[in-house]
Parts: sequence; structure tokens; C-alpha cells
Amino acid sequence: MKWISVLLTVLIVALCSDLCEAIIGTHFWKIKKLVDERRTGLLGSGKPDPVSELFITQPLDHFDRLSQENGKTFEQRLFVNEQFYEAQKGPVFLFIQGEGTLDSKIAKEGFHAELAKSVSALIVAAEHRFYGASINDDGLKLDSLRHLSSQQALADLAEVHSFISLKYNLTRDHPWVCFGGSYSGALSAWFRIKYPHLVIGALASSAPVQALTNFEGYNDVVAASLESSIVGGNEECMTQIQQAFIQIDDLLKLGNHTLLEGYFKSCDPVTDPLDRLTFVSNLASIVQGVVQYNNELPGLNIDGICGIMEVSSDPLRNFAALNQEFMKTMNLSCVNNSYAESVRMVSNTTVDRKAEGPGMRQWIWQTCTQFGYYQTCDDKTNCPFSRLMDLPSQTKLCSDFFSISPEEIPKFVSFTNEYYGGDQPRGSKIIFSNGSIDPWHKLGVLTDLSDTEHAVFIEGTAHCNDLGSTKPKDPPALTVARKKISTIITGWLKEARQIRVNSQ
Repeated sequence: MKWISVLLTVLIVALCSDLCEAIIGTHFWKIKKLVDERRTGLLGSGKPDPVSELFITQPLDHFDRLSQENGKTFEQRLFVNEQFYEAQKGPVFLFIQGEGTLDSKIAKEGFHAELAKSVSALIVAAEHRFYGASINDDGLKLDSLRHLSSQQALADLAEVHSFISLKYNLTRDHPWVCFGGSYSGALSAWFRIKYPHLVIGALASSAPVQALTNFEGYNDVVAASLESSIVGGNEECMTQIQQAFIQIDDLLKLGNHTLLEGYFKSCDPVTDPLDRLTFVSNLASIVQGVVQYNNELPGLNIDGICGIMEVSSDPLRNFAALNQEFMKTMNLSCVNNSYAESVRMVSNTTVDRKAEGPGMRQWIWQTCTQFGYYQTCDDKTNCPFSRLMDLPSQTKLCSDFFSISPEEIPKFVSFTNEYYGGDQPRGSKIIFSNGSIDPWHKLGVLTDLSDTEHAVFIEGTAHCNDLGSTKPKDPPALTVARKKISTIITGWLKEARQIRVNSQ
């Protein structure tokens, strides 16, 4: 079980514990944290750190000047890397952080950093409001969360542009390009669309630009990826996982929860319907996380999952073995499947600016009020997981955490699509890159929208793979895609310089 042993070597002690364990589908977040740490691994060069940390005072509400005048503000964290920057001609690369803590390594590693070196760019990485250190003392309270939105986050970036331009004496000779992946990939595209005078182009990697309440397509892609031979999957593997969850659902319907609690090491009984939802979501998120981040960690891949699922002819026993190995990796003696504990933990409004990892309470708020993205397992879909993972059960989070009626969510989602354009955003000089294995590509842009809105679809790659640093074993399709993206962005920069020369 190669992928399990590799996971043990990665900074597991830095994982969130109780909070993550209390959230539906928590194993997914554990995998995400491991991947984030891998992506921002230490350079190990022994040289002085070229990255500086800055804070900029932002109004809590950009669209209400009264609240700004009353001093309602927060401090937004930035990391700036001048290592490659040539003051006379260098562009600015703005990396936009999403729903979690910003690590300083983002300002010096990854595809954007490699490209920055080749074009002498200044790198600026901006933390998202209300995540990491960029939050005020009462930012997690319900009244303050109303200021957490993508619109406010984009307005923050406009202020960052002004702040950096003033600090470094930047002019129109220093064009800006923005970068982001996943949610921040959508922000990158939207920043170019809503503030085209500030950035000349954007890379939107794995960007779910279409908001959707019932995101059935996520698990459909998971199923297809499990069957994909290009990444080591096969039909038998997907069938084994599907059959395991059919058995789990049948046992839960029969009230035979004791067997499942023992098989899957639940800390407490799963007799309550919402505890059962948490239970099956935790199990599903092991597979979801591996598929979404396939091969991001050496050995953490679909091939490894399928190897475990094909050990015997008993799907339930195989999945129990997969769960057991995952628990060993995460140093868990049992799994917390209590929905009530989830509510208690996510209801915690204590701000900790030194906390690392994703902001669970904040992100759930954003899904309830703007995006949806609920990964359901409805009938007549190809979802291989439990049918208990339906829309009403998942939207109940919004009412339990924030008193938001499930009936309101589609209205919020509709507004988001109308405001930004859904999967047909109209802008210019935007690259939408997606991987075929990544479930989020279902909400992205997969074909060119115009001569200047480019789609780069990468066969056999997963979530945000193109944003990572170059590695010797990168698949050829990924290498080709990065070269294409680099060519497009450097073309934008040349065009911007030429326009400036012609205007003089």
C-alpha cells in the first residue's frame, strides 16, 4: 500500500484535528492539507528568504463608505517576493489565495514563480479576507460574516493593487497578471472581468466559475476517473467502491449500524440520520480527495485506491481496509461521525490568526450565500457513493450554522452566475485551465470563448496541477499545457509593452 506509506512522511502533525474531524467529509480536508503542504514545500536552498510579509488596512465593507468612515476595518496579509524583480521593466504577478491560510512559500514556488523568474516579475500573494491572519476580532460572528463575499474580496485586490503600486512606484510600464486555482482561480478570472484596467490578463486554474446548488457532476467525474486507465483506474475498481456503498446503505436501512461502527471504527453510534450522513460522507471523502488530488503526493493516487479495493471479492471488507489504512495515516483510533459535534465546532467564533489550513466556518458560509457546490449522490447519476448524500441533507448545514433557509440558496447561486457570467464569462485575456481527472472541471470553461479567452484542457491531470512547480516526472500533457500557458502570458506582456511604446 505504497500511497499510505508515503503519506506518513508528510507533515501530518500540522493537520487540523478536532475541527476537521467534526466536519462532513473531513478526510477530504485532511488530504487537501497534505497537498497544500506538499505544494508549498521548503526550497532548501539555504539562502535568505526573499519573501517579506506586509499588512494593508482594508475597509470591512468597500461598498458602504459610512462603515469605512466609522473605522470598521481589518488587516489583510500580503507576501511579496522581489527576488526576480527588475524595477525598470518588470511586471507584477498577483497570486490570489482562496479559502485558507496563505503560506509565504506561495510567493516563491510554483508555476507562477518559475514564470516570474523568466520575465523579471515582482510576485505579490494576497490572503483572502476572513481567512488566516486577514480577519478582525469578531470576523467569525454571524453579523461580520455578511462582509465575506467574492465581491468584497475582489475589491480588496483593487486596494492591494493601489498599495503595491504606491509602495514600489509602479506605472503603466509595470503590467499586472493575476493567478489563482480552484475558488481563487474563479477570483482570478473575475478580477480580470470586473477590474480590466488593473490587470492585463489572468490564469484561472481549475476554476469553478459556474455556481451550482446541486453539483451532481462532481461525483460523476469521480466515477469516470476511477475507471480511467490513463491514471491506473478500471471499471472493476469503480464497481467495487459502488458496491461497498450499496452494502453500507442497505445495512443502515436495516438498522445494522453496529456492524458498520465496528468495521469502520466510528467513535460513537451512527443511529441518528445526520450522524449517518456524516459517516458516509467521511468515507466518500477519502476517495474524493484522492481523485481530486491524484498524484499530487507520490503514490497518493487512483491506482493505489484501486489496488486496495481489489484485494478480495468482498467490497465492504476492502473499503474497511482502505478506511483503516487512512486512519493509521492520520493517527486516528476512531472517526468522529457526530453531526452535533460538527455544528458545535463550526459554530465556534473565536478568531485565531495563527491557525493554519482551511477556514471551515467561513467556506461553508460562502457556499451557503454564493456558490452552492453541494456534491450530491442522487439517483440516476453515476455517483459511486451513498444515496444519503442528497441535497436536503447537505443544505441543512446552512440552516443549522447560519439560519439560512435552503430555499434561499438557489437565489444566491443565481445572483452569482448573473453577476459574473456563469460558465460563459465575457472578458478578454483569460486562460481557463482544467484537468480531465479533476471533478471541478464540470463547472469550468472547457472550450475557447473567444480569441482571447483560452481553454486549456489537460488529459490525465487533477486539480490545479498546472500551478505546481515543474518536476522531472510530469506527464507530457502537463508539460505541453504549461508551455502553452507561458507562451500566452508572455505574449500578453509583450503586447502591453508594445502598446506602451506606441503611445509615447
